[in-house]
Amino acid sequence: MAKLWSMALALFIGAGLWAVPAMAQSSDADDVAKVTRGGGEGVDTSLGKKGLGVETDGFALWMSTRVQFRLTYQTEVGNGPDGTNGRTFINFRVRRAKTNFKGFIFDKDFQYNLLLNWTSGGNNIIEEAWFRWAIMQYINVTAGQTKLQYNWEEAVSSGAQQFVERGYVNEKFNQDYAKGITLDGKIGEDVSWLKYWIGIYNGVLKGNTDFRNADWALRADTFDNLTDGEMMINLRLETHPMGDVARSMNDMRSKEEMDKILFAIGLGFNWFMSGFDAPDLRGDTATGSPASGRFRTSQDTMSVVLDGHFRFYGLSVDIEFHMRHTEFHNRGRNRFNPQRDEPLNTALAATGNLTDYGISFLIAYFILPEQLNVGIRWDHFDADEVWANAGNQSRTRFMAVHPDANEIGLSVNYYIHGNNLKLTFDLLMVSQTLAFSANTADSSGNRTLNGVYNSVPERHAFTTQGFHLNRGSDHNDLWIIRLQLQWIF
Repeated sequence: MAKLWSMALALFIGAGLWAVPAMAQSSDADDVAKVTRGGGEGVDTSLGKKGLGVETDGFALWMSTRVQFRLTYQTEVGNGPDGTNGRTFINFRVRRAKTNFKGFIFDKDFQYNLLLNWTSGGNNIIEEAWFRWAIMQYINVTAGQTKLQYNWEEAVSSGAQQFVERGYVNEKFNQDYAKGITLDGKIGEDVSWLKYWIGIYNGVLKGNTDFRNADWALRADTFDNLTDGEMMINLRLETHPMGDVARSMNDMRSKEEMDKILFAIGLGFNWFMSGFDAPDLRGDTATGSPASGRFRTSQDTMSVVLDGHFRFYGLSVDIEFHMRHTEFHNRGRNRFNPQRDEPLNTALAATGNLTDYGISFLIAYFILPEQLNVGIRWDHFDADEVWANAGNQSRTRFMAVHPDANEIGLSVNYYIHGNNLKLTFDLLMVSQTLAFSANTADSSGNRTLNGVYNSVPERHAFTTQGFHLNRGSDHNDLWIIRLQLQWIF
């Protein structure tokens, strides 16, 4: 059925394009979000940097497809006594294949966007589907599913990254896609003194030990634990006092423009609440559900990011500071102590709260303007350890939802035709400090701690005498080499 729908859509678009007569080249098949008000005249069909475009006096469509083909080599080394023996693989894959349809209907005030991800499959084929009423410079309204405007790196397209993937810290703090309503606008004429985005969205829990939004899949109006009072409020502010900094991870301006200093500062705030079911975090008394059928436990997560971006003569610096604080509460008729910050016994090993921090630093430079650049990345993630009971170690914080980690990387980009045709090589070393997992054990009694790039092994538990039963590795180190070809048409 999905194949049939996809073929029908392609034939419909192709027929529409074939029926429109070719005219002169358009000078601007640009990002539709930059269009504010007014209509056009006549018909214009063009193939530009953004793909194939059709525009009349009351309708516009720009269509583009982005494909990324990648070779990855990864080897894993576990350090410390009885460390892992290591795993190595090499793999070719189509990492991304996405088609974007965007434009306006009736006039430029009414804008739309549809982004389809052909590699995701199932109900997740739709990444973005939104309609925007561009009322004026100061206020616009967007309804639908879109990438949340929270932190800079996540909002930058995967086609405009410095490395082939976003960094470790971004993968731990970004808020993914969201469905809801957004108000946005800009204050300032020649200079964007303030850009803002504020909205309210579904709050779909990413996982029982990952307290972030992940609202991508299509969902019906069905009452269940996934839709039990979950919601999210998001705010982002930016200032561009020297001129707008383009949403990318390097300085791709032309030779004529790159001598101008640009910088931007951004601030993001996100509040997310949802129910969850994780007895390893809340203790055995949190298992099951009360008579209402809802989860016993809820969480409130408040996240803040402060980011800065500098551009000058092909040099770019991007830095982000993240902080996330999660508190747990109880609901329903079956209650237990909601904020116990130390364990009393094995059955009541409850977490009071969690506070995680992260910093991401990326510097890149164009050795050859618009053609060849190099970049260096450093990311640090500090995960909060939580109270848990283990024999006589009852006051030891040793469990963690995520491993502490450091990421160091080098990237080289060769632009054949800008981002539309480029080669990227990068080399990464990711060192994860292992903790005692809060995740549920599998059928063999082993616990796994999910990392960004793989499933991370963990240290073994204490014995009642306070010694390790078996010492697992202290660190899990990953060496990753990736080569990627990207083309956009």
